[in-house]
Amino acid sequence: MAEILSFEAVTAEDAPRIGGKGASLAEMAKAGLPVPTGFVITTDVYRRLWNSGLRSEPALANLLIDCFQKLGGGVAVRSSATDEDGSAASFAGQQETILGVHTGEELLAAVERCWNSLHSDRAKAYRQKQGIADDKVAMAVVVQKLIPAESAGVLFTHDPTTPNSDQMIVEASFGLGEAVVSGKVTPDRFALDRRTGKVIERTLGRKTIRVVDGREEPVPPELQKTFCISDAALAQLAELGRAVEAHYGDPRDIEWAVAGGQIFLLQARPITTRAEDGGDVRAEVIDRMKSLADPRGTVWVRYNLSEILPRPTPMTWAVVQHFMAADGGVGRMNCDFGGNPDPALNGVGAFDLVAGRPMANLSRMPRLQFSPSPFEYPLAQFRADPRLALDPKPSVNPLKDGVFKGLFRLPGLMRRLSRMAATVREQSESFAGEFRTVIVPPFAADAKAAMRQKWSQLDSSAVLGLFQQWVPRTLTDFARHSLKPTFLAENAWNGLIELLKPKLGDERARTAVGELALGAKPDPGTDLPAAFYDLAVGRIDRAEFLERFGHRTANEMELAAPRWSETPGALPVMPSRATPPKTDPLETILEEAKLSAATAEQLRKQAGQLRTYLGLRESAKHYLLLGYAVIRRALVELDGRYKLDGGIFDLLPDELPGLLQGRDVRPVIAARRKRRQRELALAVPHVLFSDDLDAIGRLSPPPEGAKVLSGTALSFGVAEGPALVLREPTSSEEAADGFVLVCPSTDPAWVPLFARATALVMETGGLLSHGAIVAREFGLPAVAGLPDATRQLQTGQRVRVDGNAGVVTVLD
Repeated sequence: MAEILSFEAVTAEDAPRIGGKGASLAEMAKAGLPVPTGFVITTDVYRRLWNSGLRSEPALANLLIDCFQKLGGGVAVRSSATDEDGSAASFAGQQETILGVHTGEELLAAVERCWNSLHSDRAKAYRQKQGIADDKVAMAVVVQKLIPAESAGVLFTHDPTTPNSDQMIVEASFGLGEAVVSGKVTPDRFALDRRTGKVIERTLGRKTIRVVDGREEPVPPELQKTFCISDAALAQLAELGRAVEAHYGDPRDIEWAVAGGQIFLLQARPITTRAEDGGDVRAEVIDRMKSLADPRGTVWVRYNLSEILPRPTPMTWAVVQHFMAADGGVGRMNCDFGGNPDPALNGVGAFDLVAGRPMANLSRMPRLQFSPSPFEYPLAQFRADPRLALDPKPSVNPLKDGVFKGLFRLPGLMRRLSRMAATVREQSESFAGEFRTVIVPPFAADAKAAMRQKWSQLDSSAVLGLFQQWVPRTLTDFARHSLKPTFLAENAWNGLIELLKPKLGDERARTAVGELALGAKPDPGTDLPAAFYDLAVGRIDRAEFLERFGHRTANEMELAAPRWSETPGALPVMPSRATPPKTDPLETILEEAKLSAATAEQLRKQAGQLRTYLGLRESAKHYLLLGYAVIRRALVELDGRYKLDGGIFDLLPDELPGLLQGRDVRPVIAARRKRRQRELALAVPHVLFSDDLDAIGRLSPPPEGAKVLSGTALSFGVAEGPALVLREPTSSEEAADGFVLVCPSTDPAWVPLFARATALVMETGGLLSHGAIVAREFGLPAVAGLPDATRQLQTGQRVRVDGNAGVVTVLD
């Protein structure tokens, strides 16, 4: 079987051996479209010679040089990976293209560069984000006559940024198209009528450089002020675009070049994302929220869980829902205190995922404690002033389901509340000791033993069994106890306010209790801030710190987040200066309040309980996360065995048995990642009302006087976050995920940062710059054409990127 194939010699059976780009070029050439002549070096050669190099087979190397010489003149050598230029992933810019190759030795070196680019960090990061396993890809290489382009660029046969568009979009610059796809220029931009090719709109770009025979050179100033392609050529280009679209049967983005009055087609791949995708996702999210709303009205609010788990992966959300459900840790804790959660909330709880963000459903929240519940939230008050919902407080209304029902239930309710109050008083006295001596030791010992075992020696079914064992053990059996310190601390806090209010008034009573809380400290061995200080001043070394706290991390409720023991270099650096000791305010407050002796004694007791349970709350979380680390360890083990590159966190627990049975889950992973990215690109208010679900995806007005930068819309969606301004694709480990990446332009080296960003802002670049294509695939709203953006915006500023309108707004 031939290992070097001319475009004309390629058959359908060769497609798996020549990669996406090679297959597309061969198909267009055989269809009679104007494609420069060339050939493909198949993946068979890559698989055999990647390690040893082309020169290890002199006969093949000489044959390759003969084929090159027959093309005559300079060539372009272009990577053509399997899975490249497909409908799901474009691989834009992830592998090498070498222009201006003129000798046989240059050709051999260029082919090997293409092979090696398959294994670069940026290509691996892209494949991981797209759910494509490393062992599923191989590299073919296209060698093609280099067109001495006077102008070149890209054509979208359908505008990817505008829903239901009847326009084609062309972006163009002088010289070869590399300046356009690399984002090094802001190209001329044309909107064409799809039917006639007539220019509807044109925008002059900033074309300061051009690429000629693989080398950059400046564009003369007078030429920069002119458009680089004529209307007649644009009409011809539109005609070719319609022919390509008719041949493939779907919209395409097409790279082209003009030389000597002729247009050549250099690439045609599916448009991997379109604006309709974002609109469809928004409509589906709104429909889902309608189905979750109470007929009497529902308010969702980012509260509690939303603060510690802002953007959970699918696996994390499935596990955490178990934790928050009526039959999970939260519901079981309420049962222990005398509540009776609504069984309808088994497996569900009171939080919904709204466009990828957990939000408390205040219609369901009271039902986690009682069913039927005498509690309710003042939804009408929240509607009048949404800020009140950010710290929602329920009120008692036993008659909310009707006077007759309420009066009938009232005696039983009073008995239940009385028993519950007695249980809380009893637990406040005894639970701390029970938790420390009875509950924690066996759980912590078993979790540490589970982490120490030789996971690689377990078969996959045993690993899955450990996952299935530790989820309920951690998030139901242990969590029902580890959540109690929070409940008891809140009870003590509220009790202290009520004690002090008659003497100090409401406002001062609340601040006084806040002062009393400052004395709380976690138990020894679980005090993370103290351990960081000890590490900074040298009292403990890094090994001892990781032995005690290696199961912790930033964003630690996210199962996909590596623990510090896995990435010790990610440990934050703490200052080595000591915190001044705080004076206990208890006696001062007692003197200020002038309480009776009996009330003062009660306050001392409750203040002690407050401090005990506030400290124990942090200790309980520390131990809960030991079990959480076992859950993550099982998932990481399975992820590695099945070469999912982190994709296990995009699956659901009930899909894991299928994984072990050999089901190919990669399409599920890729689809779910894309869907999640689309949802997170939608703006969601912090308080959402069921009678205004159109607020999902709707922008709130910017602050008065906010700086607004207008550029070119590249990728659909709206996102907000802190700016991370970089001139080079340097490491940003200190920046938390979810930043808005602001940069001059992007080449493939920026892709690892894309995987952590929430939006993209570029000074230069067009619709088919590699940055724009990858942003759309990753679901990142993107705007370009903002000269000096890296100087106008500062790292840490909160900005909003509107990829629909091409606008960047500085919010603070």
